[in-house]
Amino acid sequence: MDTHWLQNFFDREYLRLWAGSLSAERTQKEADGIWTLLKLKPSSRVLDAPCGYGRLSLALAERGATVLGVDLATEMIAEAERNRRGLENLSYLQHDLREELPEGGFDAAFNVFTSLGYGTVDDDLRILRTLHAAVRPGGKVLVESNHRDLMIAYITRGQKPAERLPDGTLIIEEPNFDSVRGIMNTAWYWQGPTNAGKKTATLRVYTITELVNMMEKVGLRLLSAHSGLSTEPFAIGSRCALLAEKLVME
Repeated sequence: MDTHWLQNFFDREYLRLWAGSLSAERTQKEADGIWTLLKLKPSSRVLDAPCGYGRLSLALAERGATVLGVDLATEMIAEAERNRRGLENLSYLQHDLREELPEGGFDAAFNVFTSLGYGTVDDDLRILRTLHAAVRPGGKVLVESNHRDLMIAYITRGQKPAERLPDGTLIIEEPNFDSVRGIMNTAWYWQGPTNAGKKTATLRVYTITELVNMMEKVGLRLLSAHSGLSTEPFAIGSRCALLAEKLVME
């Protein structure tokens, strides 16, 4: 995994462009889904990994859960800390999730917003092992992601994702999928009242079957599959959220 690339990609420009497109209503709806799927309560200890700039960590902590948000990107952690609102039940840690965390015993952990695939398959297995190690026996792990079937359907329709931010900035994505390697090479272009620019990313895109197999390989047993961060059963044409449980060693 190219950690230098990650630091450069998840920078202040990323925050300006993508954070501005995620509404408070969407955040609360996704927090509702996470809270219900993981059966959280105010006494729950929860790991948000990676946490980005903390939008979901904050939402869950405001409901009473004790939350640790972990991310490798310096700008993401800095922004999360700026928005912590003084909550004593919310903390952040800058850390490479391929390495085991300094604390464990969490009731639940989640990895959402397509946060796997930036490195090799082994990198992603190491991240899943970190989540597995972080939760208590019987604890729950939720992984929410784009997946290959959805992405292929989207690309074959010939659509180019585009979005206009409140300040008038237009963002257009140009994806290019290598179906042999299972790699998405994509570029985002933006033009707005303050500046214009381009960001590129390379992302490994898994099938749902591959994601389930990887979770099982590290000791996580699949409990259910859902359409995005909702309680609805998974349906073709939606993002997937995989709810799993850490196996109890006999």
